[in-house]
Amino acid sequence: MGLRRLSTIIAFAAILAVAGAYPATEGECYEADAIDISGAKYFSVVKEALSKAKKSISLVMYLIELSSHKENLKADQLVSSLIEAKQRGVDVEVILDQNVDFLQRRSKSEWEAKVKSMRAYKRLREAGVKARYDEPVRYTHAKAIVIDENIVILGSTNWTESSLNKSNEINALIKSKALAEEILAYIKTIKVDKNIEEYLDFIGPSTEISRKFIEGQYLAPQMVKNRDERAFDIYLYLLKVFSRNPEAKLTLSYESLARYLGIYAGWDSLDYRRQITKSLQKLERKYKLIKFETGYGKEATVMLAAGKDEEEDCFGLSDDYFNLGWNRILSLRAKFCYLINLSNSDISDTKPFWSKSVEEIAEHFGNVSQDIIKTGMGELRRRRLIEVKYDTLTDKPYNERLPKMYKVLRLYDPKELESRLSGLELKYGKEAYNRARKYAGIVFEENNPQAIEDIILKAKQYGDKTIKKAFAIVSRKNIDNPKRTYSYVVGIIERMGK
Repeated sequence: MGLRRLSTIIAFAAILAVAGAYPATEGECYEADAIDISGAKYFSVVKEALSKAKKSISLVMYLIELSSHKENLKADQLVSSLIEAKQRGVDVEVILDQNVDFLQRRSKSEWEAKVKSMRAYKRLREAGVKARYDEPVRYTHAKAIVIDENIVILGSTNWTESSLNKSNEINALIKSKALAEEILAYIKTIKVDKNIEEYLDFIGPSTEISRKFIEGQYLAPQMVKNRDERAFDIYLYLLKVFSRNPEAKLTLSYESLARYLGIYAGWDSLDYRRQITKSLQKLERKYKLIKFETGYGKEATVMLAAGKDEEEDCFGLSDDYFNLGWNRILSLRAKFCYLINLSNSDISDTKPFWSKSVEEIAEHFGNVSQDIIKTGMGELRRRRLIEVKYDTLTDKPYNERLPKMYKVLRLYDPKELESRLSGLELKYGKEAYNRARKYAGIVFEENNPQAIEDIILKAKQYGDKTIKKAFAIVSRKNIDNPKRTYSYVVGIIERMGK
């Protein structure tokens, strides 16, 4: 379709308003070539325009939804066109919206963000495209493309299967250097969120976990209440195995799964097969998460009960969780709370921290008991898998203080930690090591080799009585008291030493 020269000057303010890029009252007027690409015409025209880009592509898009398992859908093709342009030397930049849901959280000035378009973001980033998210406290509702600083595509179409195939959408392709310059100038004013990049680099390769699994009252929360730890572990293992193709039907190796669960060494094959089969039956009959078939002496054939919806809301569980054996180290409560931390951190506008009261967490995640949350979070803190911050102490009552803030820390190799702790015991002796580690536990640092060694050295410098007295003072404080930290203990020790 050729460009049509409009006989009159076009007022682009209305089009910009539809795209979400500019208030209608601030529009400029340009003489330009333009074509209507509304409805079904949008996809083919945009794909062709992207394929012909020579110098630059700037895309600002409210929503891009990619399927985790269906190939060659229209949105996927458009993203592929961006990547192909990058590969042939075109400068491609993309800005995506984080989607602020405007749900009141800790105060009227703070909002909870829900990160969208994550599959597209990751795919573009992995291909070297400059993909970024906007700041989470403001909508970027635009659907705009600028190609070679000359072609502008504006309208209402998101890059989703619904918008590209089902919705009534109005769009236009406009050839105007002046308009392109002005739109590009506006795009440069959009503030981006650097914390997203840091968070994703921190998570690394990951397995997608549906929020429905940890929020649904009769799924993970019910497993925790019923202490169905093996079913919980097996389901996460299956999600990792199925991550590339959730609709597949796979043969499950009992031996591999037994090794993952830590029930292979010292177990008879009939015993671990029996235990695994019982858990698979629970996942199928009780939780309705899988379908499986097995027979005597045969491997199990497993399918997820339903393939992932491309629009399903997910977060990432780092592959290090599986590779480093954390499923065999943490309690079920701690594993559940670890997923809660990942889920909330993923959508937080205060990354790397997130914040909710224990009561809110317990209610939101399947109405589990507050004790489950408290003990699970406590274990994660002692394992140094999360950091906890408290509201500043003031004269206001405890129930009026702001909720604790949580930060997910990088998963480490437990074997390396054990090696470092064993080295301290060998270096300073078992008695001094055990005493220092016991003191460190008072301030949640029993798995921090640096803190343990520092306590040993301070005992030599200030004397055992001073160390004992300082930790006794702190141990009397409430477990949620902000002063129950090692840095506060050090202050007491140094004041006593004077």
